[in-house]
Amino acid sequence: MARINPSLPFLIAVALMALAAPGSLAVTEACGTFTLATEWTAKESPYLVTGDIFIPASSRLRIGPGVIVHFAKPRPCAAEKNGKKSPEIEQADWADSAYSGIKAEGTFYVLGTEDQPVLFEPEQPKPGAVGWDGIRLTGQQAGAAEISFAVFRGANQAVTVDRAGFAIHHCLFEGNNTGLFTGLRGDVAVVNCDFIGNFSAGIVIRKGGPRMANNIFAGNRSYGIWADGRPAVQAWNNAFWDNREEACYKCPYALLEPSRVNADKDSCDRFGNLIADPVFIGSASYDAAREADVHTDTPAHLIKDEKMAQLEADAREKAEKEAKGKKKKEYTPVGKGPYLLSQYSKLVNAGKSGREFRDRDGTANDIGMHGGPMGRITSDPF
Repeated sequence: MARINPSLPFLIAVALMALAAPGSLAVTEACGTFTLATEWTAKESPYLVTGDIFIPASSRLRIGPGVIVHFAKPRPCAAEKNGKKSPEIEQADWADSAYSGIKAEGTFYVLGTEDQPVLFEPEQPKPGAVGWDGIRLTGQQAGAAEISFAVFRGANQAVTVDRAGFAIHHCLFEGNNTGLFTGLRGDVAVVNCDFIGNFSAGIVIRKGGPRMANNIFAGNRSYGIWADGRPAVQAWNNAFWDNREEACYKCPYALLEPSRVNADKDSCDRFGNLIADPVFIGSASYDAAREADVHTDTPAHLIKDEKMAQLEADAREKAEKEAKGKKKKEYTPVGKGPYLLSQYSKLVNAGKSGREFRDRDGTANDIGMHGGPMGRITSDPF
């Protein structure tokens, strides 16, 4: 199995962000039914969900940049101020009963930023283990929900959607049982997300119709996408790599069937999807590509003849000066956090075309969570 770039630096950054936030030493506990519009902020973070949270159709929950949400083992909610106990929240299945999570029929926003993503994970995260249920959304359309710049770890089904049509973008689904589960008419737009190292599948589709573009499915232990084939999978310019069982189960025959080449002359299917190592910075494939790159300096630990290495460096510098202004501008990795694409990746500029999908610098979309526009998606990009 290819080694995927670890997320430790990102976790450290999130932890430091939490410690630096005012009031971050105090934990804000939450559970029960939110009958009034509620906003979670970094100032009151981290939040500890001690039991299921329910957002009725008449209410709203907005989670702002930099918020950290931990999920504890469920316990009874405390009595409300008026002396009445919090009403029981109906349980959907065994996972819902065993773990705490968030259910929403009302307006629901997760609005992180590239600099301050929202983090969802168990109170005591353990590698390879599930510690919370997930977020279950029902009935939200564009304008009533959005999930952006968020990290989901350790969930049974990190996000579940039914009868919904909003956007999920620039998110990392890592180390969950399932990243995204789309049920009946779960017709969400999934754009520029990373589904990495999930145990069952990156995305499971059961009677849903998600539109998926510019996402990475890498290192999932079973499937990149598992679908029931009703309706047919809709996917453009996604990248699949090292998913153990299958890249896309029950997908149309034309999906991932090489039939053409893209603008970079890389083989892809008729929808622009490709099977390619993302070559993340720091991965084993990145180190191998650097060692084989004749246009870069040899790593210091591999140099055996320092005089020859210096002559090569001087000759390269002279050639670069002579060719200045004539050669194509080299790719400079952009973004913050884990899973940055390197200059050796076939995913650079390989995303879906169109003004709605362009990178921040106006160039073609880079597949993955660091590509595409960095703002909100409040309407259907497809």
